[in-house]
Amino acid sequence: MMVTQLGLNVMVPVFVCIFAGYYIDRYAGTKLILLFLILGFLAGGLNAYRMAKATIAMNEKEEREEEERVRMERQKNGQANVHKPKQPSRVKRDDDGKIL
Repeated sequence: MMVTQLGLNVMVPVFVCIFAGYYIDRYAGTKLILLFLILGFLAGGLNAYRMAKATIAMNEKEEREEEERVRMERQKNGQANVHKPKQPSRVKRDDDGKIL
């Protein structure tokens, strides 16, 4: 599906610009079809770039959400375990902090 969408994003501006250049040449008597063809290719390339960038960002967002979900599940499972409080030290110290 993404390949089809990418193809349409590239081809539609090219064809629109070709037809626009053709009709302008036909009615105005100019030779602008080549300029419009280049403009169509540039617009199609820009569309492809934007689509690729959006797709990459969407994939990265999905990966972050999945990692966050897994992390939350691990925390949730970790909290179900019994927590033992820390035992006080058996090392005796004097008032200055020296070991006896």
